[in-house]
Amino acid sequence: MSEPRASTKPRVSPPRPDSDLRQAATVPLEAPPQAPGLASSPTTLASRMGKGASLMVLLTLVASAMNYASNLIFSRILEPASYGDLTALLALLVVITVPTGAAQTVIAERVATYEANDQPDRTRYLVRHAIAHVSVVALVVGVLYTLSIPLVVGLLDLQSAGPAIALAPLVILAFLLPVALGALQGMDRYLAYGLMLLAIAVSRIAFGVPWASTPSGGSGGALAGQALGMAAVLVGAAWLLRTHLIGRGTGAATSGLRRRPNVRAVTASLAFVAFAVISNLDVLLAKLFLSSEEVGLYAALSTIGKVVMFLPAAVAVVMVPNAARARHTRREANRVLRIAGLLVALTTVFAALPAVLAPELVVQLMFGDQYVDATNGVLPIVWAGAVLSLLYLLVIYSVAVEDRRWSMLLGAGILLQIGGISLFHDSPAQVALVQAIVVSVVLLANELRFHRLLIGRPA
Repeated sequence: MSEPRASTKPRVSPPRPDSDLRQAATVPLEAPPQAPGLASSPTTLASRMGKGASLMVLLTLVASAMNYASNLIFSRILEPASYGDLTALLALLVVITVPTGAAQTVIAERVATYEANDQPDRTRYLVRHAIAHVSVVALVVGVLYTLSIPLVVGLLDLQSAGPAIALAPLVILAFLLPVALGALQGMDRYLAYGLMLLAIAVSRIAFGVPWASTPSGGSGGALAGQALGMAAVLVGAAWLLRTHLIGRGTGAATSGLRRRPNVRAVTASLAFVAFAVISNLDVLLAKLFLSSEEVGLYAALSTIGKVVMFLPAAVAVVMVPNAARARHTRREANRVLRIAGLLVALTTVFAALPAVLAPELVVQLMFGDQYVDATNGVLPIVWAGAVLSLLYLLVIYSVAVEDRRWSMLLGAGILLQIGGISLFHDSPAQVALVQAIVVSVVLLANELRFHRLLIGRPA
């Protein structure tokens, strides 16, 4: 998501008639100076972020439970081969839509900055501009994916092209979703944000399950139903944001259609791609070096690590608008990051405690007795998941404060990850230990060179 630009005419204070709104569209959408009085006391900031984070963690937990339930339902109504096609295509969807995390973060940071400086017309202009710009990106990606469907069918060994075709509209809608989520995030509307995530999870069951249950449905019906449900949620989000959308004639949509990705958009996307690689490459390397049975054991370990990593990610939603408001004061921005880090640590403890206290029991309950041999790798993979949750927070923060160099750390970590697992892969537990060491080294390098999250900065 690139940042809109315009000419340098002075801003006229709202409210304005329509003619004045057109003039507002010519205001430069660069980061304005921080408005006075944005700084808040440590207690107030911690309390505000804590309440938002608690709400997001709760709603994310419920949405995750609904997604898990939908997976169980699909695994029972679909044939094993068809269910395998579904999971493979959903994994591909995650890979394709990685850059949308950058788009959402940039939109949320811009909206939070304009709202904090009492510039609602800039917010309204930005939302319309973003919709037009992201629509172009979504259409381009959708066309490229559609042209690649024969290749996807072959690489994923799908039973037919139908499910791959059904994924195309879901790809396009997944690129549009960050505009709504980013706008709500920037406005601190965490309840609406969380309810949108929950509605998408519910719609996956409400629309996908009936379609998949039909004789001609299968995995393609599940994907098509999920796309239909997401479209319904986006229509609801459009209604919710209708008052935050500037009218026609301002040039916002036209400039969005013509906008090319700028340096910030590219570097932000690279940061998210690099994080996706370092948090998932261990699974691919394990598949390359371990036996087929050991690959299954490491897949179970990786799932436990993802659970530990995923839930604390909800805290980052709350951090972005607060970091945007404080970005012009380094001390305030660091305080936001430290509070968010503390909230992530607390949430990580909550998510990791069962696996730490009873690793064998957790493995048995989640995967069955045949995976008990993976128990030795639970503690290192939990540690890796905990550190990755902090690194994800730093990815979001670096994008929000426009630190374009930080992603180089992840690039170095990926090289270290490849080298480490290539040398030490005698067992799934050893691969998990290497992953934990690699991400810990990356976090330590951040503490020494970039944004201190754990070690206090001297006065």
